Amino acid sequence: MAENFNVNAVNEESEEEEFEQQLEDWEEWKSDEEFADPDFICLFCDGKYSSIESVFDHCSSNHSFDFQSIKKTLKLNFYDSFKLINYVRSQVAENRCWSCRLSFQSHDDLQKHLHKPINLENEKQFWEDDKYLNPFMKEDSLLHNFWEDEDKEEEDYNMSVDKEELMMELENNQDLEMNGLDEEDSMDVVPSRPSCSNDNGSKVECLESNSTLNMVRSLEKVTINGTESKDIGSSNRKEKGKLGRVSFANVLAKEIKNVNENYFGAYGSFGIHREMISDKVRMDAYRGAILNNPSLMNHATVLDVGCGTGILSLFAAQAGASRVIAVEASDKMAAVATQIAKDNGQLYDGSPSVGSEHSTGVISVVQGMVEEIDKSVQIPPHSVDVLLSEWMGYCLLYETMLSSVLYARDRWLKPGGAILPDTATIFVAGFGKGGTSIPFWENVYGFNMSCISKEVVEDASQNPIVDVVDSRDIMTNTVVVQAFDLATMKPDEMDFTSSFELEPRLDLSVTDLKSKTVWCYGVVLWFETGFSSRFCKEMPTVLSTSPYTPKTHWSQTIFTFREPIAMALEKPEADGMVTIGTDAYPAVRIQSRISIVRAAEHRSIDISLETSGISADGRKRNWPVQIFNL
Repeated sequence: MAENFNVNAVNEESEEEEFEQQLEDWEEWKSDEEFADPDFICLFCDGKYSSIESVFDHCSSNHSFDFQSIKKTLKLNFYDSFKLINYVRSQVAENRCWSCRLSFQSHDDLQKHLHKPINLENEKQFWEDDKYLNPFMKEDSLLHNFWEDEDKEEEDYNMSVDKEELMMELENNQDLEMNGLDEEDSMDVVPSRPSCSNDNGSKVECLESNSTLNMVRSLEKVTINGTESKDIGSSNRKEKGKLGRVSFANVLAKEIKNVNENYFGAYGSFGIHREMISDKVRMDAYRGAILNNPSLMNHATVLDVGCGTGILSLFAAQAGASRVIAVEASDKMAAVATQIAKDNGQLYDGSPSVGSEHSTGVISVVQGMVEEIDKSVQIPPHSVDVLLSEWMGYCLLYETMLSSVLYARDRWLKPGGAILPDTATIFVAGFGKGGTSIPFWENVYGFNMSCISKEVVEDASQNPIVDVVDSRDIMTNTVVVQAFDLATMKPDEMDFTSSFELEPRLDLSVTDLKSKTVWCYGVVLWFETGFSSRFCKEMPTVLSTSPYTPKTHWSQTIFTFREPIAMALEKPEADGMVTIGTDAYPAVRIQSRISIVRAAEHRSIDISLETSGISADGRKRNWPVQIFNL
């Protein structure tokens, strides 16, 4: 026993000496780091500077990027500023202007283009995505030090997240229990990437790097177990690291939850469902695709994503489906759909129907988002014959319900199974003065109120308008912006950039025959969804929201230019001294590039529109990029 004791004592002394040596090495490394003179790399070029002030002064004077001014104007907190730096670096790496997002062939071209921000309030949305919490450049000294000037204000700095609420969540969150990390990690916690599932099944990275965590640690001042903590001591580093993790994860999860509750709550209004069911174009397309293709629906297992009242599920049952699983996230509408199915003899009661050629009592209504229905019903993977959904929003992609449909497709649809609709296409065309509210305000009971129209147009140049555009007001050709194959597309294809050219319609009637000039006031987007012969073999059909077809509840989505562009019906004489796109020298065509991406705000989309006028001799005039949110 004595020998064992001595051996243990020696081991303990050895371990203690080793630990003390590690502490000395740690302190020595830390000391060296503190006195080292880090190189701060410019956001736009390869220049290196010895201080934060000098690198930001350089960015302001040489690259038209005044970080301190932007931070002050937008009242950016630490996290917003952190994202901005990473966002700018990511754009420069792709030779893209961080402000207007124009892309260039080379880095030199980008450097010549750089300019002061056009509209900071609109541009802020570009870097609000939490992906910019992930440092773009490894060992970026700028990220570790850019906030040190704010240290004196730290006592007045309040986190945007309520600390007491976060601490309650910290205590209750099973993933963040105190015993969840080993003691050896307490010196420098590097958390695994926390994630929170959004409603389309994808994982949202909430805090993506140790560098970000270090920034959070250096700024947060929280109360743990009744003791205020201001330093980064080894005794509380674990708790603070966890707090950093939970703050992003829970705030994002709560935001998504709130948006979803409001979204699905709105669909509890019968008025919305009446509007959709009253949309004859919509209903005829779906009813025709379901009822006029018996080989598709007969004895099929059908999954209806977002069933609402259950009208499409009723069509499927009527067409001979053997089982219909109707999924609805709204509590109220799930109950309503259940009652409607029951009232029409189509509610499945758990027993197979007999003595009938067509199935009756085949509809099962499941309440919940399709990504979560495993909690209440078990559907074997890849067991569904037909995936059915009316998922389209304004401008096709608003509401981002398509991601839920693709999730259901990948999880439950059989190989070669049908998806209805199976194609979707976005179109664009230019519109004239009649597509705006200008004519209305020019003559109000004989009075000129055009001063109002100027303000209305200015607002419309920043906010898209959902309205019906008369086909007579379409003054250019129609071009396809983007086409989707729902049977094969990937979720990230919902974010896209597309270039197109518009020319005046040849059949336009012009009041001023002498000028041969028409004015384009903006572009209008609409969509078509197809029930193609791939799956609807007996009778394919198309649902169109075009201005040239009967109107639907989707209308069209209007994007107004900041100023109208004059376009020539005939090739004008070249005049290099006159501005392109004016009445004196109209453009012969408009070149545009549009980007549509899912916004940081859940279920919204961001649209950027770049516009250029091309003259008869090939010269180009660029207008500032316009940013819209829908």
